[in-house]
Amino acid sequence: MLLAVRDTLAGTAPLNWSADRDISNWWGIYLGGWTQSRRLFDWRGFDYPGRQAPDNRVSALDLGSVQLTGTIPAKLGALTELRVLDLSNNQLTGQIPSELNALANLDELLLSENLLVGPIPAQLGALSNLRVLELRSNRLTNEVPLEIAELTSLVLLDVSDNQLTGTIPAELSKLSSLEVILLGENELTGQIPTELRELSRLEVLDVSGNELTGEIPPEMRALTNLRALFLSSNQLTGRIPEWLGELRRLEWLYLSDNQFTDEIPPTLGALALLMELDLENNQLSGGLPASLKTLTKLKILDLSGNQLTGEIPRQLSDLTQLEYLDLENNQLTGGIPATFGMLTSLVTLDLSDNELAGSIPPEMGALSSLEWLNLQGNKLTGAIPPELGALRKLETLDFAKNQLTGPIPTELVALVNLDWLNLGFNRLTGEIPAALGTLPNLRVLSLEYNQLTGTVPSTLVPPHNFEILDLRANNMRGTVYSK
Repeated sequence: MLLAVRDTLAGTAPLNWSADRDISNWWGIYLGGWTQSRRLFDWRGFDYPGRQAPDNRVSALDLGSVQLTGTIPAKLGALTELRVLDLSNNQLTGQIPSELNALANLDELLLSENLLVGPIPAQLGALSNLRVLELRSNRLTNEVPLEIAELTSLVLLDVSDNQLTGTIPAELSKLSSLEVILLGENELTGQIPTELRELSRLEVLDVSGNELTGEIPPEMRALTNLRALFLSSNQLTGRIPEWLGELRRLEWLYLSDNQFTDEIPPTLGALALLMELDLENNQLSGGLPASLKTLTKLKILDLSGNQLTGEIPRQLSDLTQLEYLDLENNQLTGGIPATFGMLTSLVTLDLSDNELAGSIPPEMGALSSLEWLNLQGNKLTGAIPPELGALRKLETLDFAKNQLTGPIPTELVALVNLDWLNLGFNRLTGEIPAALGTLPNLRVLSLEYNQLTGTVPSTLVPPHNFEILDLRANNMRGTVYSK
């Protein structure tokens, strides 16, 4: 039977299954013994109790990432002692056979990252021992079958990145063992079911990238074990609930690309374990809560694309583990806090398209990990600090569309990793440092609409491999030849 399975399943992939080879040496075949949940171990960091399969019976079929190109044979349903079926990360086509419902002992069904089409078979609801169902990144259609609610042992459900439609089944609330629900990147509509409050063990809920509407249900405050909440890229409305601050185990909170209004609730400052907070592209207003300073484990803070006003709280400098800070495209005023020089873990700092004024703090030269610095589209004045020449990891430096004056610091020629330098639309004076043309990785140099003088340095003309070189509207002499 397995040889017939090989011919259907493998497609053009070479499997070493053959009648003249001992089955114990066939790729991906495991016989008898104890099987344990590898997927749950990977996710949780510890194993779940396994179950023993009879000797000389196939207990696991592990053919993930072996370039299978065929279809899933219905005959696999005959492997009734199978605990693990892993066909993930191949190029399998066709539909999921309903005959897999005969695998009554199955713990894990892993079919993610293939080219499977059609509906999720309702018959899979018969797999009463199933703890992991992964169908991610296929082309599955239709609604999530209600029969999924019959998988009472299920701990992890991943049907994300498909083309599923309909609503999120309220019946999922019957799966009392569920710890992970991943429904993101589908075409689901309707509201988030209030019944999900019954999932007391739930730690990860991802419904991002759908077409969900309505507000975040207040009943979700009962999910006190949540570690990750991903609601991004939907059409959710209303305020960001203050009670989110009660979910003290949260480490990831993503609410971006929705239609949330009003202020950022200060109660988010109670989420002491939070590592990532993304509220970008909503309609949030008001100031940045000073209470955010208590999120000392925060590595990512993205509040861009809102209508936030007021000054940047200097208390954000207490977030010393911050690696990504994006406040672009708001209406923030005041200056850039000099204390930002304490954020030495920052890799990305984007404050562009606000109404920030004052000078660029020289203390920013201490941001030794910085790779991206974007301050364009503000009202910044004064000179470019020469201290920025110490940012040796910097790849992007964009100060365009401000009111900066003075010369281009020669210290910038030390930025050997610089790929993008945009200082256009300022009031810079003096000559262009010739050594800028020797920076080995520089692709884009935009200095247009300044008051630069002198001769165009020979280092800027071909054979330099600029993708963009813009020196328009200055007072320089010389010619730049295009290729």
